[in-house]
Amino acid sequence: MTRIASLRADRVAVPFRRPFATGTGMWVEREAWLLRLVDRDGRTGVGEAVLEPQDGEVASTVLSLLIREAVGLAEGGTLPSAQELEGHGRPGRALCAALHAALFDLVGSPAPRLAAGGPGIGVNATLPALGPAASAEAARQAVAAGFRTLKLKVGAERETQVLAERVGAVRDAVGADVHLRLDANGAWDPATAAERLTGVARFGLEYVEQPLAGDDAQALAELRRRVQVPVAADETVVSLRAARELLEADAVDVLVVKPARVGGPAVVAEIAAMAAARGVPIVLSTLFETGIGIAAALAQAAALPDGAAGDPGASRVWPTAPDHGLATAGLLEHDLLLDGLPVTDGRMRLPSEPSPGGLGIRLDERAVDRYQVETIGAIR
Repeated sequence: MTRIASLRADRVAVPFRRPFATGTGMWVEREAWLLRLVDRDGRTGVGEAVLEPQDGEVASTVLSLLIREAVGLAEGGTLPSAQELEGHGRPGRALCAALHAALFDLVGSPAPRLAAGGPGIGVNATLPALGPAASAEAARQAVAAGFRTLKLKVGAERETQVLAERVGAVRDAVGADVHLRLDANGAWDPATAAERLTGVARFGLEYVEQPLAGDDAQALAELRRRVQVPVAADETVVSLRAARELLEADAVDVLVVKPARVGGPAVVAEIAAMAAARGVPIVLSTLFETGIGIAAALAQAAALPDGAAGDPGASRVWPTAPDHGLATAGLLEHDLLLDGLPVTDGRMRLPSEPSPGGLGIRLDERAVDRYQVETIGAIR
């Protein structure tokens, strides 16, 4: 049993290299809480807690309060339970994900497939909302770098033809063998979504991610019946219950699951098992975390059973496991790691000399200090 000695939390704000446009707004920086959990033997495990801009100031305040409470509990050798944190909604799930990542880093070991020379985890490149020519060039560069799956941020286009020109330009640039995904971030209403997807179905899309706003599983199911493009849910997958509702409504061809949003590895494993039973693959993705959160998601991707990752016998859409949405650290000014998570030939692995911790990463302390905004607790 792990004997907890202390918990320290550093709030950081890391700018994006350039403003990153999505269908619902612009990201300019990533604010995150970096947790360092220390046991009685002096070993340290790290995790990352993040929220989304739409969660608002109240959620941010609640997360700060929960972290303060967790720091106090850690001094007495305990941590808040997953059940307690779930009662606080999104802030509670964010902290739960971070604490469980830190615990795994403290006592776990990296998956062999993530070692240098191992098969690694397939990942997609994420391209911002740009014009046709710029999107095509960004796509060519991503494919030249080894990516075989590209995700295009969409949703801001005023007309279907504009979207079609952009998607067509990318398809022409990369050829038929590269997988293309769209991510609308809930920017469309049902009628607009049906029109847009009908207009781009000819380009052979792997799926469209979160085409509709809100959490109406029935509306998503109806859209899925109307269009030829496979449908994925992302922002709607906020919890185990939400994932179950989507599956029971037969609303999705794939679930995009963000561990930092749903509460960490235990919830991810439950969602994966439910989805695999229905032949629905899951794709793990990030909330634009730093390298700490990405490493935690990478470890969870490596732990997925084959069926949950898109086993040919279970999936009704993909003949092979779909790539995960984890290659986002390069969008930030710094990933806060001494050795980044390398992506080679579209597959992500651990550094060639990983740390002995379960996540296999080492913090760049100078970078943490540079972007630090606030600190709660201390390492004892």
